Amino acid sequence: MALNKFMHPNNIYKTPPDFAKLAKTYKEFSDIAKMDVTGKVTIDFKDPHALRILTTCLLKSDFNLDVLIPEDRLVPTLPLRLNYILWIEDLMNFINKKESITGLDIGTGACAIYPLLAAVKNKWMMVGTETDKESLLKATENVQRNNLQNLITLKENPTKSIVDFMFADDHSQMFDFCMCNPPFYTNVQELWESRSPARPEPKNGFTGSPHELITEGGELQFCRKIIEESKLYKDRILIYTTMVGHKYNLKELVLDLKAESIKYTITEFCQGRVTRWGLAWTYQDYDLSKIDMPKDKSRKKNLPITITLPKPDESKTRTNSFDKMKAILQELKITYKVITKRNNELRLKIIAVSNTWSNQRRKRRLQKQMEEQSKKAKCEGNSTGQEMINDNDQNGTSTLISSVEKTTNDISQLDSQETTQNIRRATKEKMKSDSRESSSSRKKLKPNESDKPSKPAKKVMEVETDPATLQRRQKQIDYGKNTVGYHNYIKQVPIDQRTKDHPKTPDKYTKYSRRSWDMLIKLWRKKLHDYDTGIKQEYESDSEEEN
Repeated sequence: MALNKFMHPNNIYKTPPDFAKLAKTYKEFSDIAKMDVTGKVTIDFKDPHALRILTTCLLKSDFNLDVLIPEDRLVPTLPLRLNYILWIEDLMNFINKKESITGLDIGTGACAIYPLLAAVKNKWMMVGTETDKESLLKATENVQRNNLQNLITLKENPTKSIVDFMFADDHSQMFDFCMCNPPFYTNVQELWESRSPARPEPKNGFTGSPHELITEGGELQFCRKIIEESKLYKDRILIYTTMVGHKYNLKELVLDLKAESIKYTITEFCQGRVTRWGLAWTYQDYDLSKIDMPKDKSRKKNLPITITLPKPDESKTRTNSFDKMKAILQELKITYKVITKRNNELRLKIIAVSNTWSNQRRKRRLQKQMEEQSKKAKCEGNSTGQEMINDNDQNGTSTLISSVEKTTNDISQLDSQETTQNIRRATKEKMKSDSRESSSSRKKLKPNESDKPSKPAKKVMEVETDPATLQRRQKQIDYGKNTVGYHNYIKQVPIDQRTKDHPKTPDKYTKYSRRSWDMLIKLWRKKLHDYDTGIKQEYESDSEEEN
C-alpha cells in the first residue's frame, strides 16, 4: 500500500507530480516518459537514468535548482529528503528557533541535496561535510551552479571522526541542528542479500557507489558513533538528528539513549512504498517527548495476532496437530521448547534466529521453477541420448543380433544355467565393442561429411530471452560494477587499451547454463579483485564505463 497519505502534511509531493506537465516542459523528461493506452504518462522507475532525469526535473520545476547528479552516485529520493527537512523545521519551531538557523549535514554527498533544499526553502546557513574527494568536488560544483556560496559551506573530513573534526580547530563553532543519512550496509554481501531474488522485487532501480552504501559496522555502528561523539559536544549542537533505514536498528539506538537518560524523539518518514525513521536527541532543557508532530492521519498500531482454531474432529487429535506444527517450525528453522503441555493447552517458547518465514510464496515459486527446469534439462538429455543411439550404424546393430544368435546356437546343448551366463557375457562384450567404435566415429565425423566435403558449419550463438534470467544476470553485473576493483579498473585501463587478458563484463544476452554463467561472473569478479586496493583504503575512481 502506498504511504503517501502518511507524508508530512506540508510535503508538496503528498500529491504525486504531474508527469504530463513535466514532459511538456522538459525535453529530457519527454525522452524517457511513456504513455499507456489510457493516456497516463509514466516512466520506468527501475531505470537509474530515468530516476536521475526525474529528480533533476523536479528540482528545477519545484525549487528552481539546477543540480547535476553523477551517473555513478546515489540518486536522492526527493520526497524523502523533503520529509527530513520539514521534520527539522518542526524541531526548530518546537525550541522557538525561527531565525538565523545554522545546520550541519554529515555526509552531504555529490548532490549536496540537504544543504541545497534548506538554503533555497528556508534560507538556513548550512555546512556540509564529506569524506570522498570526488563527491565533494561534485557537490561544490552544484553549490556554485546555483549561486548559494553565501549560504552553503562544504568541508572535507580527512579523519575517521564524524563531528569531532569540526570543533578541533574552531572552538566557537555552534549549530542549531545536525542531520545525517548514514550508509545502510555493513559489506557487499549484506547489500547483495537485500536485493536477493527471494525478496520482493524493488520498485526502483539500483543507484549509488560503495562509499555511499557501505560502512564498517553498518548504519547501527555509524549512528552509535554519532551518539558517542555528541556526549563530548553537548552544547555545540542543540539537537542531534539522524535518519534510520532499518527499524530494528532504531530500537537498538533508542535503548542506548534510554540507558544514558538522554532525551529523544522519533518520527516516521513515509513516501511511496518506503518507510524510514528519524531519531533526534538533545542534552538541552528541551523535552522532545512532548513535541507534537503534525500528521493528517495516524497509522494503526500493531495489535497482537490472535488465531482461534475450530474444535478438531475425533479423528484429528491434539498430537496430530502438534506434529504438524513441529514440521512447520522445523521447515522454517525455528527452534522451540515446550513450556506447558496439558489437556487442551500447549504452550511453546519459540526462538527465531533469522526471518525465514517471509516471502514463502515467492520462495516456493522459485523452487518450483528450479525443479521444472531440472526436469526439462533431464528430459532433453535423455532425448539427445536416444537420438544418438538411433543414429548408430544399422550394420553394427545387425551384427550384434547375428552374433547373439550364433552364440545361442553354439551353446544350445549346454545346460540352462551355463547358457544364460554365456549369452549375457557375449552380449555385454559386443555392446561394449560397438559402443567404443560408435564413440570414436562420432568424434571424427564432422557435420555433413558423409554428404559432401565441406567446412564444418559455424556454431550459431543462442540468445537468452527469459526475462527472469536476464534480470538476475543484470543484478550480478551491477553488483560487480559497484565494487572498488571495478572503479579502479576503468580508471587505470582506458577502453582502447584493454586486451583479452583484462576483465571482460559477461554478455547477459548469450545463452549459458546457470552453472556456466555463475562461473563467468566468478572469473570476472576474480580479475577485478586484482585492481582492488582494499575495502579500507581509499579508491581512486568514481567514473563508470561499459566494457
